[in-house]
Amino acid sequence: MSSKWSNPDNNGSTKGLKLVIIGGVAGGASCAARARRLDETAEILLLQSGPDVSFASCGMPYFIGGEITDRNQMSVQTPGSLRARLNIDVRVNTRVTKINTETKTITAIDETDPTSSKTLTATYDHLVIAVGAEPMKPPIPGIDRPGLFALRNLQEMDAIVEWIEKIPDECTTCHGNGVNGEDDTKKHAVIAGAGFVGLEMMEQLMRRGFEVTVVEMLPQILGPVDVEMAAIVEKDIIRKGVNLVTGDGINAFLPNGDEKVNGGGVT
Repeated sequence: MSSKWSNPDNNGSTKGLKLVIIGGVAGGASCAARARRLDETAEILLLQSGPDVSFASCGMPYFIGGEITDRNQMSVQTPGSLRARLNIDVRVNTRVTKINTETKTITAIDETDPTSSKTLTATYDHLVIAVGAEPMKPPIPGIDRPGLFALRNLQEMDAIVEWIEKIPDECTTCHGNGVNGEDDTKKHAVIAGAGFVGLEMMEQLMRRGFEVTVVEMLPQILGPVDVEMAAIVEKDIIRKGVNLVTGDGINAFLPNGDEKVNGGGVT
C-alpha cells in the first residue's frame, strides 16, 4: 500500500484518507475503483449529478440505431454494485454547489428536490473533479427548437429515441425540397460535427432509415486524423449516400425541416 494513502493519527497508527470524487462515469468511477485498490481503508465518496453513475457512453449511438436493444446493457455499474464490490459511497442526483479549499469541504444539493433547503456537506483529504464537459451550444438562431439534441448521457439518448419513434415513415412537411422542387418525403437528419460520435450517429441514423447530412466546420472530417486518411473516409461515406458538408457551418435552424446549404453556411 502506498504511503501517500496513509494518514497517521496521534497514536502513530494509520487511518484511511477521505477521498471525494465529483463526477462518475469513465473518469470518476475509474478513479474511485483505482483508489480502492490502493487503499482498502480509504473513505471514498462519489457524487454524481444525474441518475447514472456509470454507463456505456460509447454504446449510445448504437442503442439509438437499434444495434443494442437492451436498455439495461447501457448501465455498467450502479450505486449498489459499487458499494457491494468496492465499498464506495455513491450519491446520484447530487450536484456539488460549493468547494471550500481552505476547510477542505464540499457542499451539495439533492437534484430531485431543488426546493429543499437541505444540503450535504462532506470533508475531504483529497478531492478529484471529474465532471467532464458540456456540449458546445453556439448562439445560432433556432437552436432551441424542438428536435435538436446533444448526446452526452442516457437521458439525452432516450430523448432522441423517443423523438425518432414519433416521426412517421414519410415526412409530411417536406414539400418542394427535392431535386427541381419536387416533393421529398424521406426522413432527414442533420448532424453538426464530424468527429467520432458524429460519424457513429450518421451510421446509426441511416440504419433507422434517415437521409443524413453531416456538417463540419473544419475542412475535413475526423479532425485528429491525417488529411489523407480522412479523405478516404469522406469518399466512402459520400458513396454511401451521405450529404457531407465540410469547411462550412450552420447559420440557422429553420422550422419544418427546411434545410438548405449554400456558401454562407447551412440553414
